[in-house]
Amino acid sequence: MHRLHTACAGLILSILATHASAGDGVYDASFGNHAPGVSIIDVVSNPAISIDSANAVLASPDGTLLVGGTTVRASGQPGELSLVRLDASGQRDASFGDGGKILITPAPGITSLQLGALLGDAAGGVHVLASGVVDHVNRLLLCHVDAAGTVEGACVNLPAPAGLTFRFGRAAATLDSQGRIVTLAPVGIPTFTWGQDLSVARWYADGSSDTGFGNNGATTIRRFDELAGQTTFNTVAGVRVDTLGRIVVAATSRPRSATIDGVSTFGAARLLASGQPDAAFGDGGARLLPTPAMLEAAALALDADDGLIIGGSHLVNTPTSPPVLQSAFALARIDADGDIDASFGNDGLRRIELRSGMQPDDACAALAIQPDGRIVAAGYSRAPGSTGGFDLAATRLWPDGRLDSGFGGAGNGRFIGPIDLADGFGNLDTIAAIRWHDQRLIAVGSARSGYDQDEFVAIRLRADGLLDAGFE
Repeated sequence: MHRLHTACAGLILSILATHASAGDGVYDASFGNHAPGVSIIDVVSNPAISIDSANAVLASPDGTLLVGGTTVRASGQPGELSLVRLDASGQRDASFGDGGKILITPAPGITSLQLGALLGDAAGGVHVLASGVVDHVNRLLLCHVDAAGTVEGACVNLPAPAGLTFRFGRAAATLDSQGRIVTLAPVGIPTFTWGQDLSVARWYADGSSDTGFGNNGATTIRRFDELAGQTTFNTVAGVRVDTLGRIVVAATSRPRSATIDGVSTFGAARLLASGQPDAAFGDGGARLLPTPAMLEAAALALDADDGLIIGGSHLVNTPTSPPVLQSAFALARIDADGDIDASFGNDGLRRIELRSGMQPDDACAALAIQPDGRIVAAGYSRAPGSTGGFDLAATRLWPDGRLDSGFGGAGNGRFIGPIDLADGFGNLDTIAAIRWHDQRLIAVGSARSGYDQDEFVAIRLRADGLLDAGFE
């Protein structure tokens, strides 16, 4: 059966290849306010400091886009959550909030603010998950914004599992089929420890705990410690709900102790809809990618077979003196049984350098899977030249991990998009989130425009991977 499946998949890929557009992976010229396919959003103008960092996007059926992130608009002041709505052509939608934007302080005195997720509701509103520090304690907060851009009530302080505290770092969230909010966040005991675990919790739309889930509303994943045979330090890459209602988690997992700071790798775990570990997945509910490579996970996507695609970075030190750290895109596939798909890439791992002729310095931060099963990975790539900095970058793979050479204007399977707003300050142009929507790819991130000046950037690529020039 496996050979038949493989043969059929190969035939399908060959047929798809013959129908690939010659322009896959370029800007969609029907979108943008800055250049064809590119919108630049200065959330709050301040010549002294205005640092806008986008890391989430929500697409509505009518084509509008809600771009979310954080904004720092005063020196020495904490940041705020910032949401901007764009119409289908990439212009600010002035009917949303205050001239197309809203700013949210989810708790008084909060610092180190990070946006974790934007989750749409049936009424056109959005749940906003955030993390930050209040009075030296890490917090997880849930806010709700209605369709007009009004924050409804106070943001809810979500409690950590009993006996644990939230740890500093990224959090993530998704919705299940009943509209309940599933969060993934780093946790640990209140006193110092070398390890860090991940907690999956489920909440109702009002922020109240679904106490029937897991252990009084939450499940702490500790299987990574057991698989590694020691304490591990685990960070969030992503959380999804599969077609059977099971909750799938991706993470970076690194053995850690007072004497050992081990090699990090991709980790995956799955819970049943009840919140109990799914012992049928992997090795007792979890899987660590067994590779000597240093891997850092940043994104998770599920394919049509409930297989996991984990994206991130492959890091290696050169044998030179002193060594130089090189980084490239890295993707792995774990099937629905929790087994590593050895047919994907090289024994389950696909490493991709975005540029040739220079030391690789690339990082994958986001994934999207097209309806035909092709995988789009996006992030940034080190720009050549004396000013350095990074450019927007993306690549596309066939479902078996082969590079799709039909993606990108150069015909090499790669999209490189320099924004270059700040020559002389180093162009820090990055993609942090990507979505497939209405036969196009939507990506958001940040672009540097000057000293202490970063802007939201949103781009739209034709399904072929070229910028959609109608977006400007």
